Amino acid sequence: MGIEISPTLAVMNRAQDLMAQGVDVVDFGPGEPDFPTPPSVAEAGKRAIDRGFTKYTNASGMKPLRDAIAERYNHRYGTKLTTDHVIAGTGGKQELFNIILALVDQGDEVIIPSPYWVSFPDQVQFAGGTPVFAPSDPSRQFRPRLAEIEAVATERTRGVILNSPCNPTGAVIAESELAAIVEWCSARDLFLIFDETYEFFVYDGARHVSAIKWFEGHPETIIVVNSMSKTFAMTGWRLGFAVAHPELIGAAGKIQSHSTSNPSSISQAAALEALRGDESEVRRMFEAYRERRAWLVPALNRIKGFCCLDPDGAFYLFPEVKAFFGKAGIVDSQSFADFLLDRARVAVVPGIAFGSDDHVRISYATSLERIKEGVKRIDAALRKL
Repeated sequence: MGIEISPTLAVMNRAQDLMAQGVDVVDFGPGEPDFPTPPSVAEAGKRAIDRGFTKYTNASGMKPLRDAIAERYNHRYGTKLTTDHVIAGTGGKQELFNIILALVDQGDEVIIPSPYWVSFPDQVQFAGGTPVFAPSDPSRQFRPRLAEIEAVATERTRGVILNSPCNPTGAVIAESELAAIVEWCSARDLFLIFDETYEFFVYDGARHVSAIKWFEGHPETIIVVNSMSKTFAMTGWRLGFAVAHPELIGAAGKIQSHSTSNPSSISQAAALEALRGDESEVRRMFEAYRERRAWLVPALNRIKGFCCLDPDGAFYLFPEVKAFFGKAGIVDSQSFADFLLDRARVAVVPGIAFGSDDHVRISYATSLERIKEGVKRIDAALRKL
């Protein structure tokens, strides 16, 4: 089938191997908040254990959690979602997998704007489909547009996957483009999967708009996937969810019942507290990411050969590094990443993993102190080329 280990995990594994040997590595690889889970959320998980909430729940997630997810969208977007519109599972990645398995058949094509999150193409291929890439224009901050999607559509197109804010580029799709894509998909009886895992992290006046805004008019078109991992620093808790038409949620629930069954009961209790509780810790994380981004973008652009755009959101930069190709054995993004890890002890993810070999992904989900140290090392190593 040709499915490989996630390149982001591969980078993290190699960096961790070096660190286990005592090597000081500045790790810009993983997309994981460096903040702890908010205390109130962690305490809710502990209370669940203490009261014995450690048994099976409904395979699609317990009703109070699914109700809370529906209520959150209803409050923010005026929708009329119920429990039956929601499934909770072991991370947003699992719900993407469930939805794609439920919708994609052998020979179907699924359009994915490029650069893309590494798992989208493999998930489509796993279901028997073919990923078709719609390259986004870097001069437009990589923001997806309907024209790019239309240009690669065929009679075999089954659906579109959008990720906004985007991992790896940080691009946030314009509301007008999203509305046009929703209408285009609906008119052609295509699905639209909208991954909004980084919804809270948008900067400099950029505004996140969820596809759920159009759900009432297009309930059989729109599927929204989200996660507790990034917003609430709950990566290890493994809790994500999807919102869609009840028939599709039912199909995803059948698949989940035969794979993992219910997500962790303890994680569900913690997620319920996160969704209904105070968001002051989320705002604190946002302010830290904004400060790091404001320092890091100009710092990288001061390194001769780097070309780094201001991302709209998420906590990644996606600088172009092709100016270094042809030097010291560097021929592509993978060898560039290897060079930085070997010579500078800095871990980045090669852009080829995301569909663009001219770039690398740099995560600023680490302290500003470590970010400054990493940039210092990168600059010193590249000056020797």
